[in-house]
Amino acid sequence: MRRLLIGDRKVRVRDEGESSRCPLVLVHGAAGSSVTWMDAVRRLPGQRRVVAPDLPGHGQSDRWPEASLTVYRDFIGTVCATLGIERAVIGGHSMGGAIALLCALAWPERVAGLVLVATGGRLKVSPAIYTMLETAFADFPELFKAWSYSPATPVDVVDRWSAVSVQAEADVCLADFRALDGFDVRPRLPELKERRIPALVVGGEDDRLTPPKLQQELAAGLGGAQLAMLPHAGHHPMHEQPQRFFAALEAFLVDVP
Repeated sequence: MRRLLIGDRKVRVRDEGESSRCPLVLVHGAAGSSVTWMDAVRRLPGQRRVVAPDLPGHGQSDRWPEASLTVYRDFIGTVCATLGIERAVIGGHSMGGAIALLCALAWPERVAGLVLVATGGRLKVSPAIYTMLETAFADFPELFKAWSYSPATPVDVVDRWSAVSVQAEADVCLADFRALDGFDVRPRLPELKERRIPALVVGGEDDRLTPPKLQQELAAGLGGAQLAMLPHAGHHPMHEQPQRFFAALEAFLVDVP
């Protein structure tokens, strides 16, 4: 665990491992924090350096003046520059996947690969999420819990991870979901296909927040991307099916310098 000072703002970063290979930088989803990637940070440092920051206003990172996907993209670039990371594999869950795609589109020469989990080249937010965030934020974690997991996921797994799924205040969470609504980079995916950036797309077959068709569409749009659809998993395949998830991730990383 590290604390960075970027300007006058504090940033929490999970940073483990050393390797001559490109680091793996992991970005969490809307309302969350780097806790989402805690198991990856513990498991993968034997293979390469793993970095997972709290986005601004999430977890233990200070707020930045604005919350938007572009600001979050630039934040990831700034964290990498501060840590001396010139090139990296960028991974992201849900909103983090959208941010990873924006990083690759902005700086393709600095992105060695993409790991895109429970996300899509286009995203849409249910109006029910806005209503809950605006009128009954205290109830939002239970709603998010109900929508996020496969019916097959053990109750103890759901309880463990849902307890840490909301790591930001109401206005930041609302800004996250507003930024996601209408996200669509499908017209630009051929740019990444042309660059031949290796990509792994992972989804849960029971995901109701980002349905499997979004991952299938994203993998097809990227061209040559590996697609891993995990059975008995919802919106958090790395938590619900960790053995399958890490097997797919580790096999992908073997071939990325």
